Amino acid sequence: MLNYLPMTKKIVSICVRAIISLGLILILLYIMRGKYSQIWDAIRGANALYLGLGFVAFVVALTLAAIRLKLIIDAQGAGQATVPEAISLTFIGYFFNNFLPTSIGGDVAKAYYLSRKSSDKLGSFTSVVVDRAMGLITMILMAAIALLFAQGQVVDVNVRYMIYTITFLAILGTVFLMNKNFAKKFSILLIIIRPIEDKVRRLYNAVHLYKKHTSLIVKSFIISIFSQLFFFVSIGILAVSVGSIIPPMDILMRMPIICAMSLLPSINGLGVREGSTVVLFGPIIGKENAFVVSILWLLVLFLTSIIGGIIYAFSPQFKIKWGEVERKEAI
Repeated sequence: MLNYLPMTKKIVSICVRAIISLGLILILLYIMRGKYSQIWDAIRGANALYLGLGFVAFVVALTLAAIRLKLIIDAQGAGQATVPEAISLTFIGYFFNNFLPTSIGGDVAKAYYLSRKSSDKLGSFTSVVVDRAMGLITMILMAAIALLFAQGQVVDVNVRYMIYTITFLAILGTVFLMNKNFAKKFSILLIIIRPIEDKVRRLYNAVHLYKKHTSLIVKSFIISIFSQLFFFVSIGILAVSVGSIIPPMDILMRMPIICAMSLLPSINGLGVREGSTVVLFGPIIGKENAFVVSILWLLVLFLTSIIGGIIYAFSPQFKIKWGEVERKEAI
């Protein structure tokens, strides 16, 4: 019975996320009805050279993100990871994110491998969490700075308020993690998570330790900026491949919103990512072209997943014993 309940929760979670993704895709297809021929023509006419350049820019972004992950792993003390290992894990993470929409996602797969290498499961999981948070916070900060410099331009009021919102949440989250006195003000929330309170406390303390690694935070932040810039460039190039140009300032301001929305319950952001791309870039390059860009972005993710799958298939050291993962899933 004890094993049955967690399994039931996982199945329900998968079904809910699948329904959300499918529902959003159907809504998007309904919105784009009557324009399928133009969309198909745009996809067929996409410039192959620019598509390749967009993919290369995305790979560079992932490589830089992998270097950031290595620095964070080394600081946590969760074993030592070489740059090639960090790059391999980053691609393998995309493989699991896109092909295995279960509780064994990309981040868990990376944390599992690191824990096998160091026997420090909490430290390994913390490294992956901090790396994800660092990337998201950097992206949001870049959006806030872009908005600050765009004050003289006409910025959609909805975009402006969304940036205000995610920036506020990012600052709040950062202060919460770095300041224990501030975090204590929210201790009443522990009542909600009473069954896993001890695990949450240990995870918080592990993340809080990064406060002592000032030089690491600075280095990771700088690397993260360049990683996000290459990611934004890849999206801009994908738009160019279909004959559209998205102003760099708009990419800086709108992409973080799309990425933040992609964290909502779904199958790896499927449906949410495409829908938000159409909503936010549609007014700039047209809904049809924005939809095509979202499809090309999905293609880039798919190709990245294929590379991750190949690395996983031919790298015995990354093989995962699924039964062992299930037993170790708790922090």
